[in-house]
Parts: sequence; structure tokens; C-alpha cells
Amino acid sequence: MDERYRKVLIKLDVPIREALKQINEAALQVLIVVDDEDKIAGIVTDGDIRRGLINNISFDEPVRKIMNKKPITLKYPANEAEALELMKKYSIRHIPVINEKNEIVDIKLWSDFLNTGKARYPDKNILVVIMAGGKGTRLDPFTKILPKPLIPIGDKTIIERVMDNFKKYGFNRFIVTLKYKAEMIKTYFAESSKDYQIEFIEEKEFLGTAGGLSLLKEKLTDTFILSNCDIVVDANFDSLLRYHKRNKNKATILGVLQYVKVPYGVLGTQGADLEEFVEKPEYHFIVNSGIYVMEPEVIDLIPAGERIDMPELLKLVQGKNAKIQVFPQNCSWFDIGQWEEYNNAVEYIRRYWDSK
Repeated sequence: MDERYRKVLIKLDVPIREALKQINEAALQVLIVVDDEDKIAGIVTDGDIRRGLINNISFDEPVRKIMNKKPITLKYPANEAEALELMKKYSIRHIPVINEKNEIVDIKLWSDFLNTGKARYPDKNILVVIMAGGKGTRLDPFTKILPKPLIPIGDKTIIERVMDNFKKYGFNRFIVTLKYKAEMIKTYFAESSKDYQIEFIEEKEFLGTAGGLSLLKEKLTDTFILSNCDIVVDANFDSLLRYHKRNKNKATILGVLQYVKVPYGVLGTQGADLEEFVEKPEYHFIVNSGIYVMEPEVIDLIPAGERIDMPELLKLVQGKNAKIQVFPQNCSWFDIGQWEEYNNAVEYIRRYWDSK
């Protein structure tokens, strides 16, 4: 078996919290659950994790509680054409390949077919709005010279990484809102040979993380996606869009599962009395990724020409009793607005994206 696949094997009774760490470290968005004899018992994908989160399952439960006990498999040696056909038929992205003893010998991945050009997501007539007008002061001194969207990650700029990630899922229509060093960004793309369908809109004043949408009322007449320009995330945007439409939301927030380990013993008290002592506890949270799917009616709530950030806009939407949901994903996510995350993103992309 390929060494990268060994990293996705996990035993039945491993706690879900450990499984989540393992699925992130393996970076294949799947775990194969095996019994004590290393025979396949089930499979865990991002969809299984999301259902567990929505159902408030405890992360101390064993991974067998959320696994799919009847995964689609192929017998070794597997036919690639058959694997691709099964993936399309059942809308799955991972197929374990097993031998006559039900042991894992290979895994067929949708991402591998994408990388070789044998599969692709259908093109979508959906606009992606990228907010790129901010000064990026947290990345000084780089941003005193370059606007944040043009800071390089490997051989591409941040904003190209963002757009390429959307293109992978069939999105290639972009509107980019600009303010700080706008001409530099427009000149860069004017001289680029990339085939992005891109339009630029300039803000006369800094309008916050949502205010620029007020300039796009005539252009955004259908469902659209809004993204910050400094977000690198390994999420499935096709699934995000389908979730939004299936649930008939006015707004859907892409939420990302994050972990915090407190490096100290934490005391739980009632007044001055000790109630519990937890040594180096770990907590998980669903954080806002900075990516949203929205309906055009949301724009009507934005005061024209006024600064407004996304939390304020979402409160206005809630005030209209409109449906807002979170689409939780357990995936890699980097907010490149800070140096530590920038360096983490550079290393992650080098290892998992550019090496493919």
C-alpha cells in the first residue's frame, strides 16, 4: 500500500477527537476504519463528521459511532474507469480497494482524477465576490509595498490561490472589490496570462468586509459566494453550494472546526471551592472561515455607501427572520492576515498542493 494511505487507517475505538486530528494530518479528507485484524469496518469522510457535529455527538465517543458501516468498495486490482463511474453515480469522493481478506490495499480518490484531468466539476454560473480592498496592516512591512492580494505563496499570489481553489470546483466568474493599491492589482492581472473571468470594482472609501456588496446590486441577481481575499481553505465548495440550495438558506457560513489545547491544568471552581481539575484540556470550536453563500436579497439590507462588516450584516439578516445556517467542515484553513498563519499556509501548500 502507498505510504500516504497507511496514514488514514484507524481503529474502531479511537475517540472522534483523535480521528479529527488524524484526518487533518493525513490531508486526504477520509479515514478507513479497520478492526483488530486490519479488515475494513467502515469509512469516515467529511460528511460523516459534519452530521456528527450537527447532531452534537460527543468527541469522546469512538469513531465507529460516526462511520459509514457499508462503504462502497472495489476488489483489487481496481479498474480506474469503474472507480470513476461509481464516484459519479453515488456522489462519493473516496473508494477503498480491498483484497480477498477485506484488507485495504489501495484507495481511489476523486482528487487524483481531478489532478490528472480525468474528472472535473461542472462549470457553475455563480459569481464569486472577493473582498480585496483592505490595507492588510497585520502583514506589515510587506503590505507597505505590495497589496495583500499580491503577496506570494510559492509561485502564485494569495488571490490567485483563492481563485484557483474555486476554479477547481467549477467556479470561474469573479468580482474583486478593491481600494488599497487598486491600480497595482489591476495592472498585475492585465499582464497575466491566466484565464480568469474577472471584473474589478473600486470602493471610494473603505467599506468593511461587507459594505462593498452595496456597489454590486445590479450584478448580483442570483445566488453568489463571498470570500475574503486572504483565506486559504481546503474545503469542498461544490458541497457548500449544494448544502445552501438544498436547505433554502438566505445565507450559509462555511464553518471550520478548530482545536485549542490549553497547556496548563485548568481549575473549575464554585466561588473559592475546587470543583474539578482538568489537566491540559482540549477544546474544539467551529470558527467563521470568511466564506459565505448568499442570496441577492441580503444586499438590500446594506446601507448604500456605508461601512459595514459581515457580523453586522448577518445580524440584519437574522432580524428579518431569514434562514442562516453553518456548513461545518473539518478541513485545513489559514487566515493569511497574520504572519504565523502565512508561514503555516506556505508550508501546507508546498507539501499538499504544489507537490501533486
